[in-house]
Amino acid sequence: MVVFGSANAMGKGSKIGENKVQLTLEEIAKMLGLERFGPADLVITGVSAIEAAGEGDISFVTDRRHLSLLDKTAASAVIVFEGIEECRLPHIVSPNPYLSFVKLVNIFHPTFRPEPGISQSAAVSEEAQVASSAAVGAFSFIDAGASIGPDSVIYPQVYIGRNVKIGRDTVIKPQVSILDDTVIGDRCIVHSGAVIGSDGYGFINDKGRHVKIPQIGNVVIGDDVEVGASVAIDRATFGSTMIGSGCKIDNLVHVAHNVTVGKNTLLVAQVGIAGSTSIGNNCTLAGQVGVAGHISIGDNVIAASKAGIPRDIPDGSVVGGIPAVSIDEWRRQVAGIIRLPKLMSEVRELKKQVKMLTERLGQSES
Repeated sequence: MVVFGSANAMGKGSKIGENKVQLTLEEIAKMLGLERFGPADLVITGVSAIEAAGEGDISFVTDRRHLSLLDKTAASAVIVFEGIEECRLPHIVSPNPYLSFVKLVNIFHPTFRPEPGISQSAAVSEEAQVASSAAVGAFSFIDAGASIGPDSVIYPQVYIGRNVKIGRDTVIKPQVSILDDTVIGDRCIVHSGAVIGSDGYGFINDKGRHVKIPQIGNVVIGDDVEVGASVAIDRATFGSTMIGSGCKIDNLVHVAHNVTVGKNTLLVAQVGIAGSTSIGNNCTLAGQVGVAGHISIGDNVIAASKAGIPRDIPDGSVVGGIPAVSIDEWRRQVAGIIRLPKLMSEVRELKKQVKMLTERLGQSES
């Protein structure tokens, strides 16, 4: 393999800047497979939020709460929800207007893709394999035994350790560290500052001294996973830390050693999952949820923000609070906490009255 490759990697690619796409309303409707109402030849030149849209833009409304915005917008067309009775603007009807709009954003503003090749300033081991259709940016390092799949993009200043495997059409943003033996699937995105495969936090006490436990496992990430900025996913002590296909991990999340996260699970910002815990499929852990180690969370579980989960949670549960309880119980607890100041004031007043009555009773008896 080439150690210092072609000069054009990251130098060219899909143009960033002003959108040049122009489509008629009819063309858009056909692309989305939806019904059009309005002039077929209406030219659409951009996409925008409905408050900021101008002439030539298409926007969207998701429900009746936002219908008043249709009277104020300068958009040329809108995507609307099914069952709308009246719309003064040319429009397209969708069962999911937001999803349809997202598809249009990708059409009008396609993701930047650099040309294939390896930057002359990148360092790639002769024992690494980089697909001819992949791109490797300036000052990136790829160690022996690593492989980069077809159409993948390694941005500048990325570290890729020994025997790392990266699949097809995966994008690694600048200043990511992917440490030895990590496996990342197809169509993944890893954002800047993420560290994948760092040592798990494992120590054993020997007469008051903390002795490091070797972390000889790895991290395995499935397909279609997005890893946010400054996320840390620790390698396993033995075996693998597993992130299932379709997971979306927000910024500043920590996944500890030997954790298993099921498919299509969402980990929102600042979630922390302690070692050897299992998270099921299709779960949502909201911001700053903390999960204890060596427990099991079932499928389709939702944890409200800041929940602290110390024990197993069964399938389909919705929990909140510290320690986490059912969401209904947590709401009752919160309501009780809100009432506490008034209750304490009432108790103080009652204590005064009891004291007065007791003193009077004592005087009458004497």
